[in-house]
Amino acid sequence: MAMREVDLRRVPLSVVMTRGPATVEEAAPVSDAAAEMAAGGFRHLPVVNGSGVLVGMISERDLRALLGTDVARFAEATADALAEPVLEAMTPDPVSLPPTATLAEALEVFADERVGAIPVVDEADRPVGIVSYVDLLGTIRELSKLAARKAAAASAPAPARRRGALRSRRRSRPHAHAAH
Repeated sequence: MAMREVDLRRVPLSVVMTRGPATVEEAAPVSDAAAEMAAGGFRHLPVVNGSGVLVGMISERDLRALLGTDVARFAEATADALAEPVLEAMTPDPVSLPPTATLAEALEVFADERVGAIPVVDEADRPVGIVSYVDLLGTIRELSKLAARKAAAASAPAPARRRGALRSRRRSRPHAHAAH
């Protein structure tokens, strides 16, 4: 199959991650996380401490469980629920990967951990990116299309017209030399 050309063990996560992800501090009210997610149109938000170090992830699912409603209606939740600190709703100690991790490693995390997004962190555990399963699937789809186009181009015969044009030039050359 043409996909052999693309080795997911060699493609770094930095190629597909969203750089500079939005984050929320763990002490911030849940309303901040809900507003950030609604404004950005995403479903996962890395949670950091006061030093910017990753300490958790909060998802749309976490917010729905706490607030009892979907993202579009988070503002209608009770004031008490919206005032809860993110720390109370987040998933602590999320699995994260460095930018040098590969797409294959990310696939393993998605399959084994059943998460929707993976924060990408630097050496100091500060978020530098985020990759969702949707990002990864989109990348695999594009790589598959590229591999299929390469395979089709490699197996396609040369156009018949071109071969015929080359033969006619060869035949005409002796005539041209004979005329001199």
